[in-house]
Amino acid sequence: MHKFLKWTATGLNVGFVEYMPGTFGTLVAVPLVLLTGVFSIFVKFIFFIILFITGIIASEYYQHYYDKEDPSEVVIDEIAAYYFIMIFFPITYMNLLLSFFVFRIFDIWKPYPIKIIEKSISGGVGIMIDDIIAALYTLIVMLLFKAFI
Repeated sequence: MHKFLKWTATGLNVGFVEYMPGTFGTLVAVPLVLLTGVFSIFVKFIFFIILFITGIIASEYYQHYYDKEDPSEVVIDEIAAYYFIMIFFPITYMNLLLSFFVFRIFDIWKPYPIKIIEKSISGGVGIMIDDIIAALYTLIVMLLFKAFI
């Protein structure tokens, strides 16, 4: 069980990449998006819920096992958040790339209230929720982009 939770939390160990683990973690979500692309939005949402709950459990376990607060090698939050974004858009190169870059900007920048929430909620839920809010910001930008362009 330890290996499963560690691999899940670190995105199959991609989180151990020395530079930009969150960016590389987000890339792990792309194959998941592509593999589930033919499924209905309902099935994709169920898959996201499973990914999100598993992410909470795995990141909570990892944080406590290694005694680290919001460890950078935990990237399941980026994986789940990017997957969530792509539930709502057709899988095209433009949507994959644009949502990837917009999400990374919000995840790194952490505009209000992301930074506050990240600091006020601890554990697995705290690790996961700030990226979901960044994903919601990304959804807004993507929808505006689609509406005006």
